[in-house]
Amino acid sequence: MTEPAWKREIIALHDLFETYFLGETDDLTRVDAVLAADFSMVGPDGTSSIRAEVMAAITAGHGHSSSLTINTLDHQLVASDPAMLIAEYIEEHVLSDRTNRRRSTVVFTPDEAAPHGLVWRRVQETWLDH
Repeated sequence: MTEPAWKREIIALHDLFETYFLGETDDLTRVDAVLAADFSMVGPDGTSSIRAEVMAAITAGHGHSSSLTINTLDHQLVASDPAMLIAEYIEEHVLSDRTNRRRSTVVFTPDEAAPHGLVWRRVQETWLDH
């Protein structure tokens, strides 16, 4: 069975983050294509960031880890209509000395130019076992 586009998008973006933070790629073209111009994020510590701040943090993290694995688990569709889709998943970061997990909720909107037809508009993360 083919996974829904929203789930494939979540997995693909986090796979890219993993390779970027490991220093295996330096290409953020895909990230730039899938984060909407008005993208915003609330991190697990409650800090709110606009797109430019998120992109700067991602860029600064290039090659910062030698042992990172990022998994996304328990993907759930929360709500959907033609103008918006909301999904939830567990994001797990496995490092050589620790693992941390957060529950993430994402709001997508359709965009035919995006790789999976969706752009990220908002993400909210909450620590699970930090």
